[in-house]
Amino acid sequence: MIGRGWGFLTVGAGMNHEIEFRSHVVAKQRGALERLVFFNSCQERVAAGIADAVEMFGAPEIVADAPDRLRLSIARMPDAQCLLAVEKDTGKPVGVTVHIRPDLEHITVLHLSIAAEYASGGIFADEHLLLRLLREVRQSTRRVKGVRRLELYYGRSRAPRWRDEGAVFASELAS
Repeated sequence: MIGRGWGFLTVGAGMNHEIEFRSHVVAKQRGALERLVFFNSCQERVAAGIADAVEMFGAPEIVADAPDRLRLSIARMPDAQCLLAVEKDTGKPVGVTVHIRPDLEHITVLHLSIAAEYASGGIFADEHLLLRLLREVRQSTRRVKGVRRLELYYGRSRAPRWRDEGAVFASELAS
């Protein structure tokens, strides 16, 4: 499964903040994780997409994998996986995705949150955390046999972000 058993991947050497991508955060970061997911000031930008995703799949919830580890889950989607972007120095979660593999060829990001300071217009926007987080999801899916496409549920009206060379979409087959 994607996300389970990952060690820590550190990227961003030479940038303002080193970011680690993890499948969990330590329990003492519960407040920061709650703020990131449930009280994020950037949610208004994609409010309709969030509401649609919650209605379709269920709300993300914080669960304890172990007494000292937290991650996001979706009760109706037991196979949903979580990837968090965490500041290396502070352990603070600053980005998160919850994603599923609805079929052999697709990964769909159901929920996505970036801390306001790392989002467009934030003081650390030049860190490009959204792109880095999605790139990490994409790279992790390449280790899973058969995955050819990554989609963002919030942006379903647009074309998918990435696909493998040679991948064919139903819309292309119809023309």
